[in-house]
Amino acid sequence: MAITALVLGIIAIVLAFIPIINLISFVLALLAIIFGIIGIVKASKAGSGKGMGIAGLVTGILSMIIAIAVYFLIFGAAKQLCEDNYDSMTPSEQQSCEDVYDITG
Repeated sequence: MAITALVLGIIAIVLAFIPIINLISFVLALLAIIFGIIGIVKASKAGSGKGMGIAGLVTGILSMIIAIAVYFLIFGAAKQLCEDNYDSMTPSEQQSCEDVYDITG
C-alpha cells in the first residue's frame, strides 16, 4: 500500500501543475492519502519502517495544495483578464467572461 501511495502521490504532483488535467490529480491525491494512511497503519502493526507510507501521504497532501493553487491562479488570471478587457471583447468573448464569473463568483 505504501508504494502505491508514493507512486500515486508523485503522479498527482506532476498532473497538479497542468491546468484542467489537475482535476484528475485531486482523485489521485486522495487515493495517495488513503493508501499512505493504510501503509502507515500496516507498517506500525508489522513493526517495520513507515517511510514510504509517510512519503505517500506527504506527496498526496502536497499535490492537493498545488492543484488548488494552480486552479485559483488560472481562474484568477482569467477573471482579471476579463475585467481589464471586457469592453473591447467580441460578444462571444464577453459570454466566456460571464461564464468565468459564474464559476469564480
